[in-house]
Amino acid sequence: MFTVNNNVLAFLLLLLIGLSAQLQASDNTIQVNKAEQGSLKSVMQGLLTATQALTAAVLTEDFVMIEKAAKNIADHPKPSMATRMKLMKAMAADMTKFKANDDVVHHAAVNMVKNAQQQNIKLITDDFQKMIGGCIACHSEFKSKVSVILK
Repeated sequence: MFTVNNNVLAFLLLLLIGLSAQLQASDNTIQVNKAEQGSLKSVMQGLLTATQALTAAVLTEDFVMIEKAAKNIADHPKPSMATRMKLMKAMAADMTKFKANDDVVHHAAVNMVKNAQQQNIKLITDDFQKMIGGCIACHSEFKSKVSVILK
């Protein structure tokens, strides 16, 4: 499994905080954008927004917001079936690894929801690190490949 050292995690946290400061929420709700016309890009942008909100919530130990943001990540919209079929066809055997990374992110987010309800910041931060590791692993291996496939 992909591990994230403390320097990388610190950098990512600072980057996410900086980005989330630029995205001002109109209220205390976090909404992952619905995929516009089945766009994977729209899904990823929604996940970024939810991850930024989750980062801020973790750093301030706002358990209500941690639960909401983690739930939005766990229950994120899927790209259209046509987009998914295109990816499956082009990626063939690599699709298993692609899906495994999504599973890491999903399970970590589900665990964060449960741990936020119990206000267990230690387990939340452990799962947050797993989630970010899953994101980084997927992006480093598949982002450029997927971009070419979906052009």
